[in-house]
Amino acid sequence: MKILAVDTATEVCGVAVLEDDRLVVEYRIQQRNVHNEKLVAAIETLLADASLQIKDLDGLAAAIGPGSFTGLRIGLSVCKGLAFSANLPLAIVNTLDAMAHEAHFWKGKLCAVIKARAEEVYFATYEKDLHEVRRTADYRIEHVGTLARALDSGTLVIVYPPNLRSAFSAAGLLFPSLERPVLSALSIAQLGYRKLLRNESVDLQTVEPFYLKDFQPKRKAHNYDFTAPN
Repeated sequence: MKILAVDTATEVCGVAVLEDDRLVVEYRIQQRNVHNEKLVAAIETLLADASLQIKDLDGLAAAIGPGSFTGLRIGLSVCKGLAFSANLPLAIVNTLDAMAHEAHFWKGKLCAVIKARAEEVYFATYEKDLHEVRRTADYRIEHVGTLARALDSGTLVIVYPPNLRSAFSAAGLLFPSLERPVLSALSIAQLGYRKLLRNESVDLQTVEPFYLKDFQPKRKAHNYDFTAPN
């Protein structure tokens, strides 16, 4: 089975092709606000480098969120368009689950965290052994300080962006190496592949990004001169 996976949940624009749980090729573009401009071109280049066309694929996988409001909508829209045009099944993967999946050699408690707005974070908690990751609570949004104080000592905390680590300075919390990405299109592909094997595809007409929180546009400060003209 060959699948194309797209990750646009953060500022990283990632695409990957997987064949039978084996990575064929993966691209990562780490620039802010480039998803709309570069995602389609990245997919076209990736498929060309893998000597594949859309018709050669057996399915698609997309990061569903939580994460960037705009990025998630762009990624899901592109995947839905490809799925419609090529009559392919689409699997969706929760971003926090994909982050937990990246802790390959960890055994024990872990918490996946993504920055939301202001001092809030999206998060989920898990128990992991060398073969399985099991989520232990629902996906939630919380003040970062409240979450940091609530985590048990010895918990592996996987955070995005990396500078969010400073908010989890409580003694006893652990962090993975910064040399590995905490989220990648490969993880989306691997979890999506497993879902497609179980025939867990989504309805293209109704699927929407998983935001956890309603969109709130950033407020811009404006300075107005109310002095009457002479």
